[in-house]
Amino acid sequence: MKSTAAIQDARIKNILVPTDFSDCANAASAFAIHLAQKAGAGVHFLHLQHTPVNWVKLSKEKEKRYPETLRAIGHAKSELSGWVRKTKEAGLQAERFLVFDSGEEEIRRHLEAHQHDFLVMGSHGVQGLEESLIGSNAQQILRKASVPVLVIKKPVSRPIKNILFVSDFTDVSSASFHTLIHFADLIEAHIDLLFVNTPNQFTESAETNKNMDRLMTHCNREDSCTRNIINAATVEDGVRDFNQERSMDLIAICTHGKSGLQQLFSPSIAEKIANHSMLPVLSIRL
Repeated sequence: MKSTAAIQDARIKNILVPTDFSDCANAASAFAIHLAQKAGAGVHFLHLQHTPVNWVKLSKEKEKRYPETLRAIGHAKSELSGWVRKTKEAGLQAERFLVFDSGEEEIRRHLEAHQHDFLVMGSHGVQGLEESLIGSNAQQILRKASVPVLVIKKPVSRPIKNILFVSDFTDVSSASFHTLIHFADLIEAHIDLLFVNTPNQFTESAETNKNMDRLMTHCNREDSCTRNIINAATVEDGVRDFNQERSMDLIAICTHGKSGLQQLFSPSIAEKIANHSMLPVLSIRL
């Protein structure tokens, strides 16, 4: 049974959405509003605007020398205001932030300054988490963000009801799993815990079941979690096969901060899974 403190820590109260207004970023913004409605959370929309000169110190008169930049700023303000309006129409608190000539460090600064506890961002196609996002490297955000990060690659066209949590389950903390449980409870989704046994890294089922059982004691809703152990040539193959058979809606992984989406059981495995899957990916820091 979870303690009250653990439940409180897992709550989503303040969501940050970095956006460049691309299709995938707009999909992330739309899902952030949906999630905020479920959680009763506020949302901040943050855009990092690049300019050819130091715009903050530029006089109004000199701004006229850069008509393209003025148009881009006007477009950004309009887009940000549109997302704030949509959020407020949903009965939620929302704010917009336009910051000039900053990189991903501004996203991390904003997370800390405004005490966000969840981040939703867009990422493009198969390049996935290596793709440039708002002038920065999304990979760096995933490596350094201290809060859960949900990566959206395309519009979420159906409810997320099936979450695939892939790990070796040797080092997943109860606190990290509480975060996943709370997210799943909010959207009323089922969690499939998946361990893929491979020829190069074989583990006795009894040991894996024991590690999974430790986590499943925290699952509140009836039948909200299921254990799965499958055999495959590689972890990537196992995840692909499992997803094709069960039709998952989201992939969840726990990460260390040193190497982005580096899976606990093998370097770069989760990164490959996340990059080559068009499913949303939830990264939870250990």
